[in-house]
Amino acid sequence: YTKRGIVKAVDDVNLYLDKGEIIGLAGESGSGKSTIGYAIMRLVPFPGKIDGGEILFKGENILKLDEETFRKNYRWKKIAMVFQGSMSGFTPVFKIRDQIIEVLRIHGWTGDYDKRVEELFKMVNMDPQLAEKYPHELSGGQKQRAFIAM
Repeated sequence: YTKRGIVKAVDDVNLYLDKGEIIGLAGESGSGKSTIGYAIMRLVPFPGKIDGGEILFKGENILKLDEETFRKNYRWKKIAMVFQGSMSGFTPVFKIRDQIIEVLRIHGWTGDYDKRVEELFKMVNMDPQLAEKYPHELSGGQKQRAFIAM
């Protein structure tokens, strides 16, 4: 809502992804890319809101879930997004590997951390040895892929 009334930031969007697929949105500034991502993650900032439609995940309308259920079971576990400024999301004084391991710990990972970091880096087509680098030692694209791996 604005002083001029309701503004539709995004209207009539349909996205279909199969299991394991990743989507990237491209478009002009202000075209609604971030708004779509925030809507899928249920993070639309106030006073914005999702005013209709459905977001189906494995046949379930996630818009009908209460916030706690969505947060505990979906957000960052089954559904995630890489924000536009993600390259600055790493702490500069810790190696990438250590930061990924910290996220794994927070999310309750109980397996071999080093093996998992290696698997994650391979999933984003990165040499696992790059995990031993500090953020400033990686290119912008490498940082973004490392963030996706995380």
